[in-house]
Amino acid sequence: MSAFSQVDSAPDPERLISFLDHAARAEWGMKQYAAGVLTVDAPALPILDVGCGAGHDLALLASEGARAVGVDASARMLERAKRRVDGRLAVLVRATGERLPFRDQAFGGCRMERLLMHVTAPAAVIEEAVRCLTPGAQLTLCEPDWSSLRVRAAHGDEKVGWITSSRHPGVGADLWRLAEEAGCQVLDRVEELSVWRSLEVLDRIVGGIDQAVTGAALAGRVSKQIAEAWLHEQRGRDERGEFLGFLPKILVVAQRK
Repeated sequence: MSAFSQVDSAPDPERLISFLDHAARAEWGMKQYAAGVLTVDAPALPILDVGCGAGHDLALLASEGARAVGVDASARMLERAKRRVDGRLAVLVRATGERLPFRDQAFGGCRMERLLMHVTAPAAVIEEAVRCLTPGAQLTLCEPDWSSLRVRAAHGDEKVGWITSSRHPGVGADLWRLAEEAGCQVLDRVEELSVWRSLEVLDRIVGGIDQAVTGAALAGRVSKQIAEAWLHEQRGRDERGEFLGFLPKILVVAQRK
């Protein structure tokens, strides 16, 4: 289980918040597109941000003139979000995505980003969010596809999705189906490829490469021998300036029927 599944009890919550600061810069293009989709028609009802984290996207929605409601299960995240959105058109609520404390059709749009890979049941979270949307409202879902993570090795690019501890590493590739099964029509699908040329980037994203590799072996996602050999090779490639990693990120835009 990744630390983002239980932020408040994580050993270092501040590291997780710092990662969201990094993601806000790295995902700038997709975040802007999602915000534009949700605000272009100036919906009369507020926009729901499920898994709002430290409030980066609430601030972005507010800058577009939209009223927004941010939901997160973490008190620590909501505390940081409150600082970021103080005085803006945003309300913060502590709740889980599986049980949103809102009436049916209360929102004119919804966004989720990097949430579904951590929750217990992604389909249930999406269905609950769709319940809260008015017919015709737009929903944006954005997730990495960790199952397609590739890193260059001696014999070509290798899939190494085993390195992530997220509950649903391949959920990014499944967003279209999940949106349709929740009662939405998919309008657009955008895929962006993160290209990493330093092992340090992967180290930061997985919360420590040594711990990630050890955890993957202990969890049985990869053998200890293969994991250690892979890490040794990649450290050598990194020292020679040859490290290269690729991670697809997928954004689906859907509309409630």
